[in-house]
Amino acid sequence: MTGKATLTIAMMTGLVLASQARTTVGHNDAGDLVLANGNASLVFSGGKDFLFKEFSMAGRNLLPASGSTAHPWQLTYRGPDGENPLLMPRWGVYRGTEITEYEGSPAVKAVWDMVLEDTPRWPVTMTVVLPDDAEMPSFHIDASVPEGWVITDLEFPRVTFRQIPDGKAVMPIAYGCEYNMSREGQLQTRYPSVTGSMQLMMMHDPAGRNGTVFFAPRDRDGGNKVMRMKMEGDNVTFLQEVVSNYDWSDGGRFTLPYGIEMGFNPDTWQATALKWYRPWALDTKWARDNVRDRKIAPWIENADMWLRPGDADEATMEALRKALKYYGKGVGLHWYYWHNYPFDTHYPEYFPAKPGFKDMVAETRSLGAFVTPYINGRLWDPATPSYKAENAKEASCRKADGTLYTEVYSSKVLNTVTCPASELWQKKLHYLNRYILDSLGTDGVYMDQIGCAPAEPCYADNHGHGKGGGSWWPDAYRHVLTDMRQSFYTADQAMSTEENAEPYIDKFDMMLIVNSPHAGYMRMVPLFPLIYSDRCVYSGFTYIPWKINDGSLRYMTMKSLLWGSQLGWVEPKLLMNDANRNEALMLKNLAEFRKKNHDIFFGGRFINEFIPEGDNEIFNVPNYQPVHVVSGALWSDIKGKNYYILVNMSDRDRMVTIPGAGGKAVRVKAFNAVRVAKH
Repeated sequence: MTGKATLTIAMMTGLVLASQARTTVGHNDAGDLVLANGNASLVFSGGKDFLFKEFSMAGRNLLPASGSTAHPWQLTYRGPDGENPLLMPRWGVYRGTEITEYEGSPAVKAVWDMVLEDTPRWPVTMTVVLPDDAEMPSFHIDASVPEGWVITDLEFPRVTFRQIPDGKAVMPIAYGCEYNMSREGQLQTRYPSVTGSMQLMMMHDPAGRNGTVFFAPRDRDGGNKVMRMKMEGDNVTFLQEVVSNYDWSDGGRFTLPYGIEMGFNPDTWQATALKWYRPWALDTKWARDNVRDRKIAPWIENADMWLRPGDADEATMEALRKALKYYGKGVGLHWYYWHNYPFDTHYPEYFPAKPGFKDMVAETRSLGAFVTPYINGRLWDPATPSYKAENAKEASCRKADGTLYTEVYSSKVLNTVTCPASELWQKKLHYLNRYILDSLGTDGVYMDQIGCAPAEPCYADNHGHGKGGGSWWPDAYRHVLTDMRQSFYTADQAMSTEENAEPYIDKFDMMLIVNSPHAGYMRMVPLFPLIYSDRCVYSGFTYIPWKINDGSLRYMTMKSLLWGSQLGWVEPKLLMNDANRNEALMLKNLAEFRKKNHDIFFGGRFINEFIPEGDNEIFNVPNYQPVHVVSGALWSDIKGKNYYILVNMSDRDRMVTIPGAGGKAVRVKAFNAVRVAKH
């Protein structure tokens, strides 16, 4: 056998091989097959039935005493005559495990022969790879299919771990969410979307004693997938669900085009994400460049706060004039209800704009603000004249049965999901963006749902992509965004979108993050800033409530700054209400602070957050957990020097100390922030 790794076949009497950096594979005295290096050891039963018996890392077996009893895969097939079986290992004939190589590295494969046409001769192969010095194993799957057959859906891998006692789950939902785990139930994240901004799940011990279990598909193309944790008593099964692409079954061979890595780190979830996700992410096409190396519209770089005007009317303009006088130049505006029809209706027929809107754009720009009006980048209302006149059903995303994905929002109007790969929809996005920029004189366009709503499998014959799921959906959006950027967007005009699905990071000047769930049974965590704070410009925190002087907006402003977000996104009539003076003042103070610290917040890195000690009482923020009135974060600036940022959301000055920083007292003024060098 050849390759960069030397494959050692040995009779091994032990499973702990910590002294060995090179990978070994062979049978132990019990006849089990062992794949191991100094970082991980995996044991597979050598008997007539498949069993993933042990998975040891950092001196700990991660699996239940009985092994991972979950079936490791399940595949849904589709035959030429409509056959549609969902098959699992028990429906096949198990050949056993074998020693093999995968791309030159030692591996173990398990093979099942499935009965699709008379005899069990259509193998499904699971391959587990552990290269020399690898910190984690990688799981892969492929299968043979008869002519005319495809695999349409799969669950792989499915591995049952022991639950960490009192463990919590960290999921990549918006900024990141930490959930309580129970003895039954499930948690899931759908990628790429707001509920799955990144490709990982973690289970960890918040007390810091029992480490972190890590699960991550290594899909560099960002294709659709659901990652799920299923809790059953003392165990939890990690799994990935994928709607496959028919092209993956070409030539009689199905292959999932990426592997899935999983492992255990005795450290925190933050350290685990930095160790195993950030290095991988920074090697993807969407995150190779620091924001300072990207061609981002200069005004976006300097938009330290945003306002969200609603209607295009005189009352809104009156409040907007007042707000812009108060906050000064450089404010970004997301303008929502500018088009002629009620919100979430008649998409994509936005024109004519409401009377006077063009003049409102001109006036606000003359006051130093920057305008990005709202459009939807994904939906088409089937009741619109354009839908019929342009035969838009041909651009609609189609389910396997030929019907259309149809969504209903608070407007109660039907909206069909349009396929981003269709030529008609790409031309429509081109037209809308160019017409808005040219006819209204705006500074950019805000395209809703692209970074937020899920990628749907499409089975249309005429869209130029393989049927089903896969990476064609983000590829199509990346293509059209790039094309618009090169064709007519100027260097001073900006594209933005709702939410922060990672495959689009490098294609938008800014991403708005506001759909972050928050409730008593879970809490928001800064997973996204930990990975991407120096790769993405983002604004917002959560949706702004209509009552903001109860501490909620001050808390959101504080956390926004600490997590690296551009601030605000508040409706100006609400913000300029006399009852909300403290909220307006704190937003002004922190926006000015942020503007003076772009060496941190534009290209610097978020490292962690902390709670200062001292005069720091707890405040109960409605719809959030109880919080300390002074919070802090550690950041690294663009030169690599570390600084503490502290924010005080209360109405009086506070004297606090930074944990582990020598006990030096720091005064943080009311409704304000300070920067302290870490020595």
